[in-house]
Amino acid sequence: RRAPRHAREGQHRDEGVDEEVKACVLAYVDKLRKAGHEVEEIDMPIVKYALAMYYIIVPAEVSSNLARYDGIRYGRRAEGSLTLTELYGQSRDEGFVTENKRRIMIGSYVLSSGYYDAYYLKAQKARTLLVNAFNEAFERFDALIGPVSPTPAFKIGENVADPVKMYLADIMTVPASLVGLPAMSFPAGETNNGLPVGVQIIGKRRSDAELLALGRMMEEK
Repeated sequence: RRAPRHAREGQHRDEGVDEEVKACVLAYVDKLRKAGHEVEEIDMPIVKYALAMYYIIVPAEVSSNLARYDGIRYGRRAEGSLTLTELYGQSRDEGFVTENKRRIMIGSYVLSSGYYDAYYLKAQKARTLLVNAFNEAFERFDALIGPVSPTPAFKIGENVADPVKMYLADIMTVPASLVGLPAMSFPAGETNNGLPVGVQIIGKRRSDAELLALGRMMEEK
């Protein structure tokens, strides 16, 4: 049986990816080629906007879905509140960590009057373009392959004070989540400092079983 065709996302390979991460992924791709896989670069310019889409659409969903956590019907109930307003405020303050609160605030903002069309609606339209780009790619390929993260792992807590850096670490994985595609990751090598580098493969919609079989084949090779 002929080995499946794969594609490496060329856009990710060239923009913002650490050189050691890039080298590990390219070395992994070379191994696949030697094992009989067909790997071609693919250019998907829209993918570079996926992170911006994600951090508009997801906080909007977070904000609306977590609105019901008032300490009465859902979520943690604070002790010692004297009024209903205090109960709401204290329960939500105690029940959500900083990142939860940040996303709730962003989501509330992009869904507010005057900003819905400027941010949320545009992000949803851009998401449709992203879906179309992946659909076109899967007309040619069985799966897409690329790095999991643009950089090697950083120390625990190192970037907590810089949420933008934390968000940028997701830039390679959010496209599949936005489009609703199955994806899996596994080790692809290590940097010179011994830090692990991961590679991910993204499959067609509802192709979970095929993707798992493909992942197993790739690991065996």
